[in-house]
Amino acid sequence: MLKAIVLDFDGVIIDTESEWYDIYRDWLKSDYNYDLQMEDYQVCVGADNRSLFEFLKRDIGEYVDTCGFEQGAAQEYIRRTRELPPMKGVIEFIRKAKERHLKLAIATSATLQKPKFHLKRLQVLDMFDVFSTAEICEKVKPAPDLFLKAAELLQCRPEECLAVEDSGNGLLSAGRANMPCLIVPNPITRNYKFQGYYKIADSLEEVDLDKIIQEFNQD
Repeated sequence: MLKAIVLDFDGVIIDTESEWYDIYRDWLKSDYNYDLQMEDYQVCVGADNRSLFEFLKRDIGEYVDTCGFEQGAAQEYIRRTRELPPMKGVIEFIRKAKERHLKLAIATSATLQKPKFHLKRLQVLDMFDVFSTAEICEKVKPAPDLFLKAAELLQCRPEECLAVEDSGNGLLSAGRANMPCLIVPNPITRNYKFQGYYKIADSLEEVDLDKIIQEFNQD
């Protein structure tokens, strides 16, 4: 039986992933004359930036000033994303879930401040029951901890929840938590070779939530 939906934030609610890619790409081109390829950037999509920084230090060298970048990137991120529109169909999907009396959670490798700011701006913050974020989980995606914590806070078993993800790291995380995963790729992850998902759709506008509820109830 489907009792809850657990959504990732970046790339699922708003397309912050494209903005982050542009920020990293512009910084690396300006400071190191380095062209960041989208497939290389994907190592950190849905997770944190440690794996990307490790890759860059192997490819460019240990002199990459990651600390300096992070200081400036935070303000640039705020500037670029503060008015981003929601992803196609996501607001309607959230509202329909609440109309069907499903619990809602956010499970993100980011800290709480970012999703709360944007969800409040989009007027859907009050629809979410719990938040599973980097502050309360030692390990972020692709580890299962964020989804397991979300299920625990929702007082549901992971298999009673539907994860909504946009990245390979998110799909791995949900799978390791034994939580069925609906994949909705964003422009950064659209060409990723996803495997092992429950369903995949180009946007949440295409997703038939009533059919998913029916399928869960048949199991």
